[in-house]
Amino acid sequence: MHDTAVLPAKTKFAYGIGQVAETIKSTGFDIFLFFYFTQVLGLSGTLAGVAVMIALIFDAVTDPLAGYVSDHWRSRYGRRHPFMVVAAIPLGVAWFALFMPPASLSQMGLFFWLAGFAILVRGAMTLYYVPYLALGAELTTDYQERTSVAAWRGVCGVLAAALVAVGGLSLFFPDTVEFENGLLNPAGYPKVALAGAIIMALAILLSAWGTRSRIVLLPKASESLARAPVREDITAAWHNRSFRALFIGTMLVAVSIGIVQTLNMHLNVYFWQLSSSSIAFLAVGLLVGWPVGIMLAAPLHRRFDKKRTIIVAALIGPLAGNVAVVARLAGVFPEQGHPLFVPLIFCVLFLSGVAAGLAMISGASMMADVTQEHQFRTGRSQEGFLFSAMAFTGKLAAAVGYVVAGVGLDLIGFPVQAEPSQVGQAEVTRLALLNLSACLFGFASVCAYFFYEIDRARQVHTAAAIASREAPL
Repeated sequence: MHDTAVLPAKTKFAYGIGQVAETIKSTGFDIFLFFYFTQVLGLSGTLAGVAVMIALIFDAVTDPLAGYVSDHWRSRYGRRHPFMVVAAIPLGVAWFALFMPPASLSQMGLFFWLAGFAILVRGAMTLYYVPYLALGAELTTDYQERTSVAAWRGVCGVLAAALVAVGGLSLFFPDTVEFENGLLNPAGYPKVALAGAIIMALAILLSAWGTRSRIVLLPKASESLARAPVREDITAAWHNRSFRALFIGTMLVAVSIGIVQTLNMHLNVYFWQLSSSSIAFLAVGLLVGWPVGIMLAAPLHRRFDKKRTIIVAALIGPLAGNVAVVARLAGVFPEQGHPLFVPLIFCVLFLSGVAAGLAMISGASMMADVTQEHQFRTGRSQEGFLFSAMAFTGKLAAAVGYVVAGVGLDLIGFPVQAEPSQVGQAEVTRLALLNLSACLFGFASVCAYFFYEIDRARQVHTAAAIASREAPL
């Protein structure tokens, strides 16, 4: 039995690089995709929201399938790496095509293009990302080292998000005389799509190559796993109280994120009336906060444990993300042009980033502990299935958030293909109120996390029990 508890830094770095692909996809969806199809191409918010929802539901359904298949996969290259490698090129091609709809498409044509290629992008990402997440849980059995693995993944994700948000906006969407905001210029979207496609494919291949030496040390598909029916896996997971807490908490957070992500760029362009260069600068606040939250995770887990840490993060996130919006609606926020206008937005985005980084690392590390406890109770190593189940509920709930936001834009009568100066104050106010509805779901997740039960002592005991059971006689 090989020791996989302590990992060399180069292995953790190689693993972390793999997060770049998923972050470019998710950040690109958040910043560019919905705004591009609605405000640039003129697709209605409802149709755009439904298209994204269909893709997310497809993604959610295929996640458990990808996890189940990779858990059972037997090959000389292990259970996870074959899927990672196969997904790289199709993902890049589908991502580029998503942003290249023909100019002559009607509303329904745009709808089907968005839904179809979003499904292909998410399908290819699922084939890669579910095995990738499972690999992260399998690399080590150490309570604190799992936080370190998640932290490397988080830091690489932050750098990728910075590349998209800051580099992408600055390079491809400069403000011009023709366009009040560079994001309204359709010429930038094919360029940012091509750059993202190339970087995603390279990141996946580098991660698979850099972690290949660990394949011989990783768990293999067991005979008991091969015999177990899917319903038995689902029942065993649901009977784990800590799994249920993370499952429901993730679902509530995902609805909140879905609403915020859909409306984020609308809020920046029309509520705050920021230029594309200012949006890129303010994105730095959020992105600087992420690594701070990531670095705080390990000491906070040692001092307060993971459960308390994620609860605090779940409370701070919605507050920090919306306090500036509430202040401006109440008339107490500095006006645009005031010296404190941009710095105050920067500060609240920084705090929101800290909370997001802390929550992401805590949740990933907690889920790794849940998979270990599941293995102890059932005798089956099913990291892929359990991580995919979490992804399932997150994406299903996020789909609800996208539809709520998309339909909401149409209900408030928000204009499409409009310059910021052409949108009235009443529509802008309703946009801000629609965005604030996301807070309720974020706060509700705290209630779910209270039921999580695994602490350090319990995890250490479980790990020792598994090692003792698997040790040769």
